Formats: sequence, structure tokens, C-alpha cells
Amino acid sequence: MKKFLKVLGIVFLILTGVVLFRTFTFKSKQIKVQLAPIISLNDSCVVHLQKAIRFKTISYDGANTIDTSQFKGFQDFLIKTYPLVFSKMDVEKVNDFSLILRWKGKSAKTKPIILMAHQDVVPVEKVTEKNWDAAPFSGTIKNNFIYGRGAIDDKGSLIAILESAELLLQQGFIPSSTIYFVFGHDEEISGLKGAKTIAKLFEARKIKPAFVLDEGGIITEYKVPGLNKTTAVVGIAEKGYQTLKLKINIPGGHSSMPEEKTAIDEMAKAIVKLKENPFQSELTPIVQNFLAFIGPEMPFFSKMAMANQWLFASIIKSSYAKSGAGNATIRTTTATTIFNSGIKENLIPGEAEATINFRTQPGVTQQDVINHVKNVIDNDKIEIIKVGEGNSPKQVADIDDGSFEYIQKTIGKIKKDIIVAPYLVLGATDGRYFDKITSQIFRFTPFTDPEGFHGVNERIKIADFKNGINFYYLLMKDYQ
Repeated sequence: MKKFLKVLGIVFLILTGVVLFRTFTFKSKQIKVQLAPIISLNDSCVVHLQKAIRFKTISYDGANTIDTSQFKGFQDFLIKTYPLVFSKMDVEKVNDFSLILRWKGKSAKTKPIILMAHQDVVPVEKVTEKNWDAAPFSGTIKNNFIYGRGAIDDKGSLIAILESAELLLQQGFIPSSTIYFVFGHDEEISGLKGAKTIAKLFEARKIKPAFVLDEGGIITEYKVPGLNKTTAVVGIAEKGYQTLKLKINIPGGHSSMPEEKTAIDEMAKAIVKLKENPFQSELTPIVQNFLAFIGPEMPFFSKMAMANQWLFASIIKSSYAKSGAGNATIRTTTATTIFNSGIKENLIPGEAEATINFRTQPGVTQQDVINHVKNVIDNDKIEIIKVGEGNSPKQVADIDDGSFEYIQKTIGKIKKDIIVAPYLVLGATDGRYFDKITSQIFRFTPFTDPEGFHGVNERIKIADFKNGINFYYLLMKDYQ
């Protein structure tokens, strides 16, 4: 027994030594850069965003419900507001409303860069419109916020890009490398006519960019668990999505004589099983990279866990699983979004349907999702129907490539002592369509803790908006 305890003590000391060694050698991946001088901006840029918000460039699920006059009016506004951009750059329209702007650089030998944003916005639900503090398409300013649909998603970025470009042109600037602006018009309904078509054009034209930058990550003061420092999360990959419809038919009847199994009961059981048996959680290489960047900046015990994921993986996963965003980072998620059954209170329905949306980890296919559902529900009477082709992105940007470091440095120039980390974007972006021409696709919106995204009171702080202009200005000006 004494020998066993002695061996156990030695093992414990070795283990402790390894853990402490890895913790103390867990070095910061942050790059120290000097803050850049803040560019001088008057409030005309704010007025321009207000005006942009007033155009109801809404994407609806129905393809024929687009209000073309709003998109035409918005583009006329852009041409009038940014005369140098639209006179000195090559402008191309794709499928009537998507835009490609080409700013020719000094060197034809260096790779171009692509900056993206989208013109369209999601609708505002009638039932929630009364809950807005300002009319959702007014661009009203309240308490130093600009309110309106698109303030964050994504006219804020689009206008910030154009403001910075117009300013650079006023200063006589010519970029070293060619810069493309890609402004799709249907991102909110999957970008099929906009970004997807444009990506195919770029592929056919053999355009090979150094990197693509689209919307996605943000600057946050509080959303990274365990880290009380300002952090910028830059998307290096994004989750896919798959949607399945589950359908079952069992003859119904009068509610006074229910059979042991009914369609609605069996479907409800299946949904509960899916909820209680989620996909396995995992610390993917993308998540591991994220932890490697934030871990050295955390308090000692959190830093110790991040430095020794081989030992503390279960604790890390348990911590992340406690929040919706954290849980979505470490697994393919399952969400029942539609349930249909029954037409009368005393009639047992003979059919039940449920629509389930899955947001998948990179590399998880539609067949993987179907296999998971089959195994979990274990009910051959339930038919599993594919809804659309889905999306299974595999692209992951290389953080050791100079393009990531360049974006990291640019972020450091606009915010003192900011932590920058690569991460997995939980939603879909137009950027995914460009994976055939480069793997270096990044997703980052240079605004701090956006509010009202796709919801009530979408708004952006005036100071954040101006800081975003500063970011794009430096990104274009300093790129060699």
C-alpha cells in the first residue's frame, strides 16, 4: 500500500509539473502595434448611414416580393453620395442589383483583396414593430445610437467601407494592390443571385485574392467567457446548415377514444429525443485555436485549463455548454422550428410534421445529420425528408498566413490593448461562396457589441460606426 501511495504521489508530482510548465510557457499570441491616429470625420458619415437605413431593401423568402424601387433608389443614393468611388472605380452590376467595384492598384503582380457587405436587410415583424424605440426604417438618433434595420446587418459595414474609400480617393490615394468591393443584394435569402454568382464570375476570371473579408465576428467587451478584456473575434470558418422535415401518419379519430400511439404523440417523442440526445460536443481545431489566443490573456486558473486542454477538455466543454452561443461553438446544434398537427380540439390528428434546423460543424454533411436523426428517434414510421440541399462548408482560413496577422494588426491600430482571436462564426455569410478562389476568408465587423441584430431596436453607436470607418481606412491604406 505504501509503495502504491508513493507511486501515486510521484505521478501526481509529475502531472502537476507538466500542467504548471505548460501554463507558464503558454505565451500570448497578441501582436503589439501602435494606435493609429484617428482620422478626422464629421457627422456627414452619420447622415449618410441614416439615409441608407431609410431605403427598405428587404429580402423576403418569396423571390418575387423584392421591391426593386428601393434597391434602385439605394444605389442611386450611393452613386450620388460617393461620386469619387463610382467615377474612379470600375462598376459592374450582377443580376440587376448586386455590385462589384474594382479599385485598380499600382501593381498587377500582387494579389488583390476583397471587401464584402450586403445591401439587403431582414423584414421587421409587424407584431414587434411597436416595441422599437424608434421607427425601424427611420435612421433616428437616440442617446448617441443610430437606430434602424441594417444599422448593424449590414449597411453599417457597407457605408463604412464606402466612406473610407471616398476619403482615401479625396486624399489622392492609390492602393498598392487592387481592391474589390462586393455588395450582394440577397444575403438574407442565401445570396444565390448575388454573392454566389459573383464568386463564380471571379473563379472564371481567375481572380485569386490574398484574402476576403466579410461580416461576422465583432469586438466585444463581455461575450468571451472568463475574459474581462476587450476582444475582437475574427471568423476563420463558419457553420453549415441542414434542415429536415419529419413526417408521420397514424390514423386518427375521436379524442374520447385515443389509441396508445398517435401521430402527434410519436412526433413529440421524437423531438424530445433529439433535444435530449444532441450531437457530441468537441473542441475542434478551430475552437482550439480560439482558446490558444484567449487563454494566455485569462486569469491564472482559466489560463491553466486552456493551456492543458488534454486534461481539462471536459471542464471547458461543460463551461461552454451552459450558454447558447458557447454550446453552438462546440457542437452541431438541433432546433425544432416548426411543428404542425391537428385542426380541431376533439379530433386526434392523423398526421404530424416537424421541421428541424441543424447548424453543423465544418465538415458535417447532410447524410451525417440524417444518420444522427435516424439513430436517435429510432422510429421507422417517421419519414425523414430533406429540405433543400443545405450547406456543408469546409473552408478554414490559415491563421499562420500573413493575411490573418495583417487583420490582427489593423484591429490593434484602432483599439488599445485589444485581444484578437480566430473563431467559428455560428451563422452563414456570403463569404462562404468564395472558397473556390481562396481559403483565406475572414468574417469580421469592426463594431463593438452590436445590439438588435435581426431583432428589435437594431442600432449602432455613432462612435463605433466612426471607428469602423477608421478600421476600413487603415485596412486599405496600409495594405502592401
